[in-house]
Amino acid sequence: MGIRKKFFLITAASMLAVLLFSYAVMYFYFYHTFFQETMINQRANVELNRRMADNFLESIYQTAVQLVSDKALGEYLSADGEDPMESIQARLAIQDQFAHYATHQVVDSTYYYRNTLFLSELLPIASTFEAYTLNDNPYVASSSVFSNSGVRQEEWYQQTVKNNIYVFLNEATDEICIARKITNTYYIGPYDSNGTAVLVVSVAAEQIENVFSSTRVTPGSGYAVLNEDGEILYRSSPQIPAEVYDSAWNAFCANGEEEFSLQENGSVYLANYCRAQYGIQLLFLTPNSDIVQNVQPLLATYSLIFAGISLVILLLLYLLTGRLSRPLIRFSEAVAQIRDTRTCDLSSLHVSNEKELLTLERSFRKLAENVNGLIEDIRIQDEKEKLSQLRALQAQINPHFIFNAMDMVNWLALSRGCDDIAEIVSSIASLMRYSITEADSMVPVALELENIREFISIYQLRHNSRPVLQTDIHGETVLIPKFTLQPLVENAVRHARPLPEQELRIEIRAWAEQDRTLIEVHDNGMGCNADELNRHLRYEETSLQISSGFGIRNVNERITLRFGPASGLVYRNETDGSLTARITLCASQPEGTQ
Repeated sequence: MGIRKKFFLITAASMLAVLLFSYAVMYFYFYHTFFQETMINQRANVELNRRMADNFLESIYQTAVQLVSDKALGEYLSADGEDPMESIQARLAIQDQFAHYATHQVVDSTYYYRNTLFLSELLPIASTFEAYTLNDNPYVASSSVFSNSGVRQEEWYQQTVKNNIYVFLNEATDEICIARKITNTYYIGPYDSNGTAVLVVSVAAEQIENVFSSTRVTPGSGYAVLNEDGEILYRSSPQIPAEVYDSAWNAFCANGEEEFSLQENGSVYLANYCRAQYGIQLLFLTPNSDIVQNVQPLLATYSLIFAGISLVILLLLYLLTGRLSRPLIRFSEAVAQIRDTRTCDLSSLHVSNEKELLTLERSFRKLAENVNGLIEDIRIQDEKEKLSQLRALQAQINPHFIFNAMDMVNWLALSRGCDDIAEIVSSIASLMRYSITEADSMVPVALELENIREFISIYQLRHNSRPVLQTDIHGETVLIPKFTLQPLVENAVRHARPLPEQELRIEIRAWAEQDRTLIEVHDNGMGCNADELNRHLRYEETSLQISSGFGIRNVNERITLRFGPASGLVYRNETDGSLTARITLCASQPEGTQ
């Protein structure tokens, strides 16, 4: 993928990420704004409806107050009913007086509701009134007076005389009924603990919207009217099921908060609660989905605007990146055409006068020059190696003639009976052959011991004394680098000083221990200080006189290189002053033998 496409895709991805992020931010911003606005409107709506409900209930209260404190009404209610004409006049007066109060206490003439007064059957005058119930009232008038003999056993009547006030739903007539016990203070007839009458105001369900404000906070919002016991009397919207209002009522009873959030049937609602007079309670619910629906059009508009701006920016960026990346693409194509830096035309790298590209061009030219220099160095080194190999092959011819000449001397000494000279010449030839052929190869310990015996034979001829070599090797096939033990034996022969009555004894032991092989070279002479030798091995300052040759440092370093840092050579002094050199070979043995 080209740099232009990469830059464009990265920019497009960044713009998309910004769009998604801003969409999320704006969603939460708009949602929070609409949520707060909805809550404010719903609070205002709750307060408005509470006041309207209180005003309506206040009119009922005023009617009840008039019925309680009316002296004339008390006298009519106290009539004994013995005189038929007086009873008829009292009945008509009671009806007119009740109709007067019921009609003139209405707050708004657009309201329509029924006022029914049920007189206690203990009142003598009550026998002159009909005994209808709320359900079978045949009259269409807005106010009626009946005897309570037909309703005194009904549940709503019992609750009213018990609690003074009771609000209930008359399902038979689909009316919300507000009942209040009336006890006229001027009544002087037979006493009834249940009062002289019960006033019932019945409001048809379709008229509830005239009592309360019908303005909705959102299209899906609604409210419910409940009585003291939490029984739903009215729901403004069928969109919100009754069980949701029941859950909201239970949630309010549980936490006592008048404003809360409710989750029911997978939907979330914003709930507000208020309480009016006579135990009437109002629950207002607004679905959270309405808030989301209000947010979506704004977000859609915002997204379209942002997407349009983003497309314009991406188009401009595409054109701009094409112009900026074109010289770089041409430069990369010129570099791709280079097959050999020694023969290519570096002038083709000049594609622009931009500062950055000029710097890149100079750097590549310098790199090409360095590569050419390295190629030339490799060529010269290769020629030198070939020349060295030729010289090495030539040098191999010389030892061949030397070995032949020494063989001739050996046969000549044998033919003349000089066996000692023949033995020495044979030992020297063996030493030379061992040292010249593959000097850095791995050999068995047994082969290294044969070379040591040849060395001792030559030493005996020169010094007229033969050191005693004792070996205790467990596993003579153990591989070690050439000249690992021979320098240690040579040091023992040259520097060890045994007691005058003793001959020099050199012991070589080898054995396996767990995952390593140990080799020790010990002599019975009074040798060097082991600490000085160990410091010398570590390249520390020491008082030792070091001779040139195949030294112990060389032995130690070759062992470390081949067998790892845990392997190597170390010296120690025994209790009698003699010296022991220990070689540690860790891990598996290298392959290959001489």
